[in-house]
Amino acid sequence: MARTATVPAQAEATKTVRKFYAEIRVGDLHVDQTLDSARLFGTNTAEDAGPATQRKKDAAWTARLMKMWDPFALLPAIVSLRENGQYYLLDGQHSTEVAVEKEGPDFLRDCMVYEGLSDEQEAKLFLAANRDRKAVKPFDIFRVSITAGDPRNTRILAEVESCDLGISGSTSANKIGAVQALTSIAVMDEKHAARNESGSLIYPLVLPEGRSPLIPQVLQVVEDAWGRNPATWEGIMLRAVAMVLDRNPGARLDRLSRKLAGHGKRKPLTVAQWKESSIANTVGGGGSSSRSTPLAKHIVNEYNDGLTENFLIHPGRPDKD
Repeated sequence: MARTATVPAQAEATKTVRKFYAEIRVGDLHVDQTLDSARLFGTNTAEDAGPATQRKKDAAWTARLMKMWDPFALLPAIVSLRENGQYYLLDGQHSTEVAVEKEGPDFLRDCMVYEGLSDEQEAKLFLAANRDRKAVKPFDIFRVSITAGDPRNTRILAEVESCDLGISGSTSANKIGAVQALTSIAVMDEKHAARNESGSLIYPLVLPEGRSPLIPQVLQVVEDAWGRNPATWEGIMLRAVAMVLDRNPGARLDRLSRKLAGHGKRKPLTVAQWKESSIANTVGGGGSSSRSTPLAKHIVNEYNDGLTENFLIHPGRPDKD
């Protein structure tokens, strides 16, 4: 049974807003396509800005929600019940779209419903739901996902712990704080892993012959190069080494470690020096992900220096015929 409450409508003193919870068919939840983003965000006033009350449909985010779909974990949508008797989404557009695709239009979604909102109040609720939120730190998400039984992150933790290391919100000699880098490395493995008939990954992960999980290899390579200290577990370096090994699963790990450490050079090479070289070769500086690409290419060049055969291939470059 729906629970109801009333709250005063501050923008219109004579109007009362009714608030209640209800289960609503996802097929009856609408997205308003007649209001412009200028009213909601107060910034985009161009005539060609395009009609949208909410953010433009984000295909990548919707695709991610499709893969993560779990009806039990679907939180209530925030909905405005308008005078025309129709329900309009203020928060939950993408997940509702996924619910329709996965479960069909008759799937009942829990909703927090506001009845009697003005346009201004709708906009305020939309902003409160989509803009005025404190970002959750990657490690906090990771830690909770372990409790929730997330298979990818459970695998990441097990592989890190197999190297007698841990994962933390900050990096130390024996703790890795680069959660996003570890996640990107796990995704590299998943691109090669076996899947079932429905397209879902099989756990424990099944990799093709000649491939091994990347995280233990990457951690061993960088530890052999620089030992255990906070700089060793730099996310940009972890990602770059993984890119090299993902493209070249037959690479010699001992040679890779020696090249990273600068063996044979006048002075040892540090992680900081490798990072500087990647920034110098990145247009506009770039983020950690974009800096990993030129860094990976630099690592391949150093590895190949002095070889007459069994060269490594740059990440992203196709095999030669």
